[in-house]
Amino acid sequence: MGKEELVIFDNSSGRTLTSANDEKALTSLIKESEWKSDICQVGIESTGDYSFLAMKIFLRAGFTVKLINPIITKQIISSTIRGKKTDKSDAEAIAKIIQLGEGHVVNEQTLDTAQKTLLRLERKLTSIKSDLKRIAGSLQMKSDNGVNLDKAKIEVDQLVKEIEERISNIWDLAKSKGTTRQEEIISSHIGCGDKLSKIISEEAGDLKRFPSAKQFKAYAGIDPKVIQSGQMDVRGKMTKRGNPVLRHALFLAAFVASRYDPDLKAYYEKKRAEGKSHIHAVCTVSRKMCERIYATVIKDRLYQPNIAKT
Repeated sequence: MGKEELVIFDNSSGRTLTSANDEKALTSLIKESEWKSDICQVGIESTGDYSFLAMKIFLRAGFTVKLINPIITKQIISSTIRGKKTDKSDAEAIAKIIQLGEGHVVNEQTLDTAQKTLLRLERKLTSIKSDLKRIAGSLQMKSDNGVNLDKAKIEVDQLVKEIEERISNIWDLAKSKGTTRQEEIISSHIGCGDKLSKIISEEAGDLKRFPSAKQFKAYAGIDPKVIQSGQMDVRGKMTKRGNPVLRHALFLAAFVASRYDPDLKAYYEKKRAEGKSHIHAVCTVSRKMCERIYATVIKDRLYQPNIAKT
């Protein structure tokens, strides 16, 4: 899929079709085809803004639409004899992935990205502010050593102030949209404050669309790599093939929970005693948090920490 063109592989007929990636062309293609929305599924590779229009049109036509991680598509193509990546091979790989039951179902709520865009913008500005503060520190060090950098320091300080104001405004706007039930449930978990609960909820979408916590963890990319051969069954590092923003938010929440949630703190300390690094131990905590968050959302209840434990 590209900005201008959409390549489609029709698994039932074995044909490869090409369409302009615009509303008129895609709507006409659906009408002219023999695809039935009650028996056909649509798989679309996650390619940012380019995939948004196609998802919207197929959803409104009544199709079940599944979003495919490009990393999985690449792995499928790499396993073929030729291993050549083209638009046609991508389309065929996506069809194969859908046949295997993979991919994450999307809905109209998934396509409402206004809140997610605000939160991502706030995150990006926060990162820029951190970079500017590091620059300010470097300028101050040079000034202390006799270099005249007063004008540069003034400019950087002014930029930091302006960005802080923008961050505050964006966060106020995000909060003004209210709190969903899913956000309320997520925020009840120790480590998930107002901001992280919004980020986790927006980046994950409707958690009830995942058949299991395992698939939620895979979507976040915090599921461990599995190597199986004969009697060997090894769980390795995170796959990191999911949503990086969601994964980072869960890691931050787990970092706090590993200090203040009694059960997760004990679990973190157990992993550390086993010789795991701090980062590795927090990652294992984030998997536990994923399972807890999923369970409470599915059951529609707030999390009750086990504070009675010592």
